[in-house]
Amino acid sequence: MSIKNITKWNKMTLKNSYMFRLVMEKNNLCKPLIERILGIKIKSLSYVEPEKSFEAKLRTKGIRLDLFVIDEDGVAYDIEMQMDNRYKQFLGKRSRYYVSLMDNGALKKDEPYSQLRKSYVIFICTFDPFGKGLAKYTFNAICNEDHSLVLDDGVTRVFINTEGDRHRISKELANLIDYISTGEVTDDYTRQLDEEVRELRNDTGKGVSYMTYMQTMMEERAMGFDEGVLQTTKDFAIKMLKANKPYDEISEFTALTREQISELAASIHRVH
Repeated sequence: MSIKNITKWNKMTLKNSYMFRLVMEKNNLCKPLIERILGIKIKSLSYVEPEKSFEAKLRTKGIRLDLFVIDEDGVAYDIEMQMDNRYKQFLGKRSRYYVSLMDNGALKKDEPYSQLRKSYVIFICTFDPFGKGLAKYTFNAICNEDHSLVLDDGVTRVFINTEGDRHRISKELANLIDYISTGEVTDDYTRQLDEEVRELRNDTGKGVSYMTYMQTMMEERAMGFDEGVLQTTKDFAIKMLKANKPYDEISEFTALTREQISELAASIHRVH
């Protein structure tokens, strides 16, 4: 690793999603995190998988969760560490999509809907996702006409704001949020988290893995950008085809080959 990369790894904290996933691979650290956030008690965790991928069918969008957990009772938890606030207005729809793919295939053909497992989607945000100053926002499906009536669909979505007001949450959750936000150790659990973070930072192998991971992510993003540019180009070529522009003119404007343009033209005819 370069000096710059070593310095970056040595300063890594729990709020970094990569470090978060490494720390939460341990059941004894993951279980109390969920309990503190949700204010519940869990018997035990039966399944913990960082970077769990859910592949959608055909051309629909797949997802990669930071942390996917199932407890002993079959309840599912998706936990996301979110530092980027540029797309905070889409967190609601993002959480909706995550639930839909987590539920996809959860029931066998002859199983009743009552067997559908409970699901929690948890976003730990280093910013205020809704601008109300709360440290914790919890959402369930509530009847607009009677707020005492909650739709029992088994889905709960929770958004933690590490910059929010601590007065309306438990001391245990406040301590956790303080540690994520500032690195301050205030109780036994945050001490355990801090010890694990420090131990991982001292593991050279983990640091090398992080740099490899970052390089892979950069390559994937670059590939995604290239595919996006190509799709935009194809969309423009299709518009020109529909306007009966000659292939040579389309090729000149888009840099697509005649063969690519012919394929696009054929796809238009198949649609119609």
